[in-house]
Amino acid sequence: MSSAMDIDVEDMFDMPGGNAFEDVTELFEQAASDMAPGDVLLSEGFTLFDSMGAFEIGEPRMDSGMIVETTSRPTFDPLTPLLPEEVCWIIDRGFACEMEWHSGSTLSQTVYTLLYVHHLSNIDPDFLLQVSMNEDPHRPLGLLTIVLRAAVMGMLKCCDLAWREMSQNNVQDTEDWQSEKCEVSLLEGVPVEYVVQKLEAACSWLRSSSIPIPQRDALIDRLLLRKALLELFRLDLSQHRDKLRPFLVIALNELHKVQHTTISTPPPDSPALLAIDPSITRRLPNFIPIRVVALPSQEKVWQTISELLDGLNELDHLLDATSLSAWETIGSLRNWSPQRTLQPPYIRSRILTCFFDNTKIAHQYPQTWLIDRFWLETFGMSWDQISSLLHREPEDPQLSIERIELHTLKMVIRYVKAFWFNPPRRRRCLMKLQLDYSSLHRALKLMTSKTIFEDPGDQAIAKAIPLVPTFYQLRIALDIILSGFQQELYAQDERPIAYYYAAQVLELYLAFSAEVSLVVPDDNSAISEMEFWHDYYQGLQLICTALYGLTAKNLHHSKERLSVNFKRRYKWLFTKTFPNNVEVKVLPLPDLDVFFSDAEMNWDSTHLANTFKEAKNYLVPLTETDVNDLWAPAQAKDRIDFVRALISVCDNLQDAAQSDVNRDSAGGTGGLMRERLRWDPTVHPWFPCLKQDT
Repeated sequence: MSSAMDIDVEDMFDMPGGNAFEDVTELFEQAASDMAPGDVLLSEGFTLFDSMGAFEIGEPRMDSGMIVETTSRPTFDPLTPLLPEEVCWIIDRGFACEMEWHSGSTLSQTVYTLLYVHHLSNIDPDFLLQVSMNEDPHRPLGLLTIVLRAAVMGMLKCCDLAWREMSQNNVQDTEDWQSEKCEVSLLEGVPVEYVVQKLEAACSWLRSSSIPIPQRDALIDRLLLRKALLELFRLDLSQHRDKLRPFLVIALNELHKVQHTTISTPPPDSPALLAIDPSITRRLPNFIPIRVVALPSQEKVWQTISELLDGLNELDHLLDATSLSAWETIGSLRNWSPQRTLQPPYIRSRILTCFFDNTKIAHQYPQTWLIDRFWLETFGMSWDQISSLLHREPEDPQLSIERIELHTLKMVIRYVKAFWFNPPRRRRCLMKLQLDYSSLHRALKLMTSKTIFEDPGDQAIAKAIPLVPTFYQLRIALDIILSGFQQELYAQDERPIAYYYAAQVLELYLAFSAEVSLVVPDDNSAISEMEFWHDYYQGLQLICTALYGLTAKNLHHSKERLSVNFKRRYKWLFTKTFPNNVEVKVLPLPDLDVFFSDAEMNWDSTHLANTFKEAKNYLVPLTETDVNDLWAPAQAKDRIDFVRALISVCDNLQDAAQSDVNRDSAGGTGGLMRERLRWDPTVHPWFPCLKQDT
């Protein structure tokens, strides 16, 4: 190249085709001198569309075959003898590749970077010649052909079983996980039992070998961990539910052993380091940008496997649950608690598969069980009692008992499943569910309004029945609003509107709750649940009200701009898709005129401190609730722990408000609390914490 381009060819790395380039900039400038900016020259029959189809900016496969000096590697020989600790390290990094795939990266960036995946046939002992008498006793060939081969086969088969589970559309491809196999086998046609036998044979070979005991035990522990994972992944819980707990215990024990075995990274000249090639993607057919993914540390890998086993343990508890509230409680707290991470896609998919397999609930209950539990745990009456009360010959086929049963079944299944979607997907699903609950409310209201009840008690019950779907509708609306804080969607001026609307939704819920509680039977846990949720939401409503008053000062945008932003942010409130094309609002819209007028109120620090204190007065007694009075007592303990976290929020905000009161009484400036608010979902998903004083 010429000096005009200010690039020194001698300093450049080697390029395909050599370095003998000539600068043609002047030639192109001269040829295009008569063209105006934006003009395009096209040959006859070749359009701009054709040119863009031939070359895509950022096309990941354009340079996939390019190998430069910095990425050149020695030729990989899968039969290069290795020390036991080197094989152990490779197996560990195989776990790292697998767990990184479970975290959302592609197979080509993770599992396929372990080159032994592509050379299983080269290390198959059935196709190798007899071992030479000159074999290094410290590097026996069996470490490759028996031990490492079994470990790699086990990893691939685990990936195959996980791939099959996640491809059932319970989790979203490209959102939660990557399904692209790049035309590389995951041993789809190999029976699981065959791989299990290979792992057992590898353990037997190690026990009879002359390998030093520490390295031998480390290798056996890893093979047994792989075998336990393989057994868990292939377990059909609809037929072998009793085997889940024993395999979990085995896997946890083996993981504990592995975590306490330190395997150092091989030295730079070790051939084991060549087993991982992050650039293998350039040789595979793929459709995503080629990017090298840094594999996690081994400590992080074991932690990820521990979380995976924890998810299967959670599934075990769910399958033992006898109430719908257990599924709702575990699912909601998994989304709300900052201490709990989002489960791996494989676990979420498996939980959803077990919850409803198109025939039964939790592999044991008929579909009618779900409808019955929905009404019993919310209203205190079984569906048989309610349907017998409402049974009649309908004038409208849409109002038949059978139609309502089918609608309720589909609605509750979607509602429970939403708890195990990724957060954005879950939020969108809840928005759509608003319509389902509104439709059920409308159908029940029409049915009860056209039924004559001679008994006043039956008439009161019938009046309260349509409010049950409204309860869920309001809970869902609250979840949608508050999840915006957890996903950090709200700008500064949107936060007070969110808290304002959340407080209005809670106020409506409390009013309906007081009405329904009058007819709920007190001979089951439904009334205890209703009292718990009433006090919980009363405290939550006070917190939202106080934070609205705290954050509504000094809005940066005009009323008109905020009104437009509201319609865009809360577009799910303006849906018109309802039966008979009748426009019915999903929920009452907040009065923004009242919002702006209330925003001008003087929320002094004393008022704020008292409001947070009043919220605590509702929440603190909940921590002393007898969980045996609630549905799903085992899961109710976690619910109470979440209430304690809300009390901690109240304590911090009350103390800060009281500090402002003290500053004002001492002649200080006050108002510092508002400046110290910081929204951090890792501390609390919905409410702010306070910046530390500097």
